[in-house]
Amino acid sequence: MTADETPSRIDRVFGDGSLVNETLRLAPREAIDRHQRLVPASQIDDVGLLLTDDELLKERTARDLGRWFEARLALVNGCPAAKRPALLHQGAFKRFYEEMYPFAHFVRHLVGDRKDVTCRLTSPSEGAPHCDAVIRDVSTRPVTTTFVELTTTTFDRDQAQRMRYFLKHGWVPAWGHINAADKAEFELYSHEEKLNQTFEGIERAARRKARFSHGPGYALVVSFDDFMWFGTEDDRAALRAFVDGHLAGWHLNVGLFYVIGISGRTFLAFEVTKSESGTNSIDISSDETERDRP
Repeated sequence: MTADETPSRIDRVFGDGSLVNETLRLAPREAIDRHQRLVPASQIDDVGLLLTDDELLKERTARDLGRWFEARLALVNGCPAAKRPALLHQGAFKRFYEEMYPFAHFVRHLVGDRKDVTCRLTSPSEGAPHCDAVIRDVSTRPVTTTFVELTTTTFDRDQAQRMRYFLKHGWVPAWGHINAADKAEFELYSHEEKLNQTFEGIERAARRKARFSHGPGYALVVSFDDFMWFGTEDDRAALRAFVDGHLAGWHLNVGLFYVIGISGRTFLAFEVTKSESGTNSIDISSDETERDRP
């Protein structure tokens, strides 16, 4: 390059060591993205391309997170090779379904598609703060940061057995267990029994998190399966009344407690404060909103 020539982009990259490193770091991700745009999901045989740590932990605006999640979910659902690891929550699919899935719904309900709010999942290797996700509202001064703890009632040992049965036989009863002889046990529940089972699962999940010391800057989000059977005003009122009546006894050390449905329809918020006696009490009545999936 002569003295009177303007440096090209590639000249600037090679002239700056940090830009070289950044280019090398981003190149594999860009290649994967191009591959996924050009190759139909049905033809992807390496499921490791679908979900990477970089993509799962990337900080995005609320709007970009929602768009990325919907696009990636569609890609996973359309990839036959992903069926088994997705149903069994293996590898990166565990974080995707048990953390990213409820987190994306939570962010959508909480802040919509704002561009001035950033959000991301965290990695245990990051150290403090110890949380599953972080939401930052950059429109405020100072920036408002919410640390999010995520837990779910939707996948346990029983559900894993049900999914293995489904993969083996091609079907599984809507309700019921798989016994030790690998036989499906059909079970019928009344709506009230399903509600009680759900409430008990939410309580167990919340109590597990009560063992950890968090603080008022934390939000605890419990997700549950509300597909098909849950969603009337009476259902939401029953759930709201259950949490109102039990939250104080859970002794949660967080500022806010949320219950969300993985269908994307159910969203209940409760504020938790410390009383003078040191026990938790509800400072405001639960606030519930409902939005249909786009």
